[in-house]
Amino acid sequence: MKIYYKGFLCNLAPYRVMGEDRHALFPVTQSNDPTFYEEFDEVHYGLWAKVLTDEEYQEIVDTVTKNE
Repeated sequence: MKIYYKGFLCNLAPYRVMGEDRHALFPVTQSNDPTFYEEFDEVHYGLWAKVLTDEEYQEIVDTVTKNE
């Protein structure tokens, strides 16, 4: 699913962390905006993502379903 997060177009997809699947946001394009570097981490060389907590994921799902 593609959504906008803090002004960045992202793919919402699972990411495996420490043997566990977690929800994560993967930006479609990289930006030089300081907000980009505050929100996303380079989880693997060249792969930027924001691994979501269960609360953050639920907020996103609630917002998406509310807007439909």
